Amino acid sequence: MASLRALMCLTSLLVASSSRAQEPELPAEPPPREEEPVAEGPAPEARTLSLSEAVRLALEGNFGLLDAADSVQVARWNESTARAQFLPRLTPRYQRSDDQSLFGMDASQRVPWLGGSLSGTAAYRSSDQVGPVPAGKSTDLRLALSQPLLRGFGPNTTYYDLRNARRQRQRQERGFEVQRQVLAVTVARAYYAVVRQRALMGVSRQSLLRTKGLREASDARMQVGLASKLDVFRAELQSSQTEDALVQAQASLDESKENFRILLGLPAGAAVEPAASSLGEADIELAPIEELVATAFSHRPELQEARDQIDDARRTASLARQNLLPQLDLTVAVSRLGFGPSLGDSFDTGDTQVNLFLSTSYPLERSADRANKAISELEVEAQRRALRQREQDVEAEVRSAVRNIERIRKSVELQRKSVEFAEQQLRLASLRYQRGLASNFDIVEAEGNLVTARSALVGLLTDLQVARVQLLRVLGTLDVTTEFAA
Repeated sequence: MASLRALMCLTSLLVASSSRAQEPELPAEPPPREEEPVAEGPAPEARTLSLSEAVRLALEGNFGLLDAADSVQVARWNESTARAQFLPRLTPRYQRSDDQSLFGMDASQRVPWLGGSLSGTAAYRSSDQVGPVPAGKSTDLRLALSQPLLRGFGPNTTYYDLRNARRQRQRQERGFEVQRQVLAVTVARAYYAVVRQRALMGVSRQSLLRTKGLREASDARMQVGLASKLDVFRAELQSSQTEDALVQAQASLDESKENFRILLGLPAGAAVEPAASSLGEADIELAPIEELVATAFSHRPELQEARDQIDDARRTASLARQNLLPQLDLTVAVSRLGFGPSLGDSFDTGDTQVNLFLSTSYPLERSADRANKAISELEVEAQRRALRQREQDVEAEVRSAVRNIERIRKSVELQRKSVEFAEQQLRLASLRYQRGLASNFDIVEAEGNLVTARSALVGLLTDLQVARVQLLRVLGTLDVTTEFAA
């Protein structure tokens, strides 16, 4: 059998040698184009997730997002605590001894808008002792209103802590929404990283089949003198490098799967994978850049927060200026004291008094207050500059995202042509090698070009899918609830 094979190869060699002198032209139509490489599929026992399912699962289980949600809850509790200062505070009191008992109630409340404070006490005492105070019942009712007239007057001072707590809650909620959007983009990137590695595995497997065929053909041709030992070594090296590329692609695929699971809040070894996905081009319609920038300016939570921080700085500056005023307080107090054999008699016979107090103070050393005023005014200008800087950054992000999509689109078109040219180069090099017109060097080179071109095309197609989601996030219009609802 080996002799027959050698005889056939020798006959081919003689035919090829006689035809070399004339250098025949290659056929106008090369052999049929080979099939596209088949991407690696999910493991049979794994639970597969679509991109929408993966994003929803990440929003529920990602550890970083859960921490951000806890921060929002803490901010809401702090706001509730700050709002409680405008609610009545009631403190009952009870005392009991051998010769007397007392029941009382203390109440206080901060007056909305005005910045004053209202306090009252009510005490009912029953005494059996003998001494300078006669035995019997006594009532003690007091009500006082303390109202600042200069420093501390007005809604800015009154609601300053409450507004700060509300702003802190808004800041945490906006930060939470930004983290949701960033997480959605990150999950999409990890999702398509797995899809890309699966496709690269298919490219590597198909390349390995071709290189093994080239190695076997080179070895057979060397046996009959149609190829040199150098051709065999070259084919062996190409096969070894392709196998190594396949091993590296498998390792990268496993790593991509683990990163994907961790983003979802799952163990790295969980049997969860992205579903099998085809790499088609994303349908992205781009509006004029000026319109996109205007959309980002009106929707980005970071810009909304920057504008609100300017208002916060203004409120702080207004409070700092008010703190330079003298302290002038007006206090109105009403009291009613009575004694009697019963609680009713002690209340009816009580003596009511109304007192009016006016107090003022002004410290001579005001360095700290003046410094606070100057610093707060500087902070207003700093926040304005920060807003302008943030707007420029957002505009740059929008332009960069648009350029990235346009670049990927153009690169996809060019890379498809590169894949087509590399396939033709490989077919022609194989044909020349089969006819004995060249060594397998051209095949090895064409094989490397084809693998490189197909790998680059796979990367571009997955990058385009992620770039679409990234553009929505940059514009501030990425609603993760509706975008990934399907």
